[in-house]
Amino acid sequence: MNRIFDILDNMKEKYGNKDVLAKRGPDGKWIKYTVEQYDEHAHAIASALLEMGLQKGDKVATIMQNRPEWNFLDMGITMAGCIHVPVYPTLNANDYRYILNHADVKVIVMGVAQIFHRVEPAVPDLTAHPEIFTIDEIEGQRNFSELLQIGRDNREKWNPVIDKIKAETSPEDIATLIYTSGTTGNPKGVLLRHKSMVINAAQVASWNTHDFHACVLSFLPLCHVYERVCNYMYQILGGTIYY
Repeated sequence: MNRIFDILDNMKEKYGNKDVLAKRGPDGKWIKYTVEQYDEHAHAIASALLEMGLQKGDKVATIMQNRPEWNFLDMGITMAGCIHVPVYPTLNANDYRYILNHADVKVIVMGVAQIFHRVEPAVPDLTAHPEIFTIDEIEGQRNFSELLQIGRDNREKWNPVIDKIKAETSPEDIATLIYTSGTTGNPKGVLLRHKSMVINAAQVASWNTHDFHACVLSFLPLCHVYERVCNYMYQILGGTIYY
């Protein structure tokens, strides 16, 4: 494993179709996702991004709290050869305006309505005119379910391309662009390679038992590199992550 999507392939090979991600539903019950569902969602997202015309190296931003959809997007974005730009969901409109323009983001996926309304004032000033999707149903906005459907409708068309992109992706390729907090002025964009993320996670995983079947409660923000590497570690070890 030396590319981010290798982690998902490793899960498919080692852990069958066990539950690997879970979130609370509106009724308070856990909604669980299997390895197979994780893989299906990730492929749908990769196909959708390619169908929308995104190219290798284009940036896709996620602005949401911890939830399984973050993982689906993380894998799908990298499988399409794009760069994941995870952004904190607690910033102000000026910070969003700066970061999303500086990264030249082509697509933004947001979580709940509260986050969308926090970002909305910055949208008219985004020079790349990104496509925007929200996971919550928000009147007048394209929904995450539409993004998934675009991918599912075109998956057969794009599957060979996704396989080619994955085969040609180098561990040295940029996988993500993470922005600093901005306490010393404008946020700084930190470019991280696939191998930088995966080798850290695999090394820490090697210090743990190899028959890891624990349930993990994730609460630190996934847009921060520490929790993200831990998140990859849990997936490498076959744990079930609860948000």
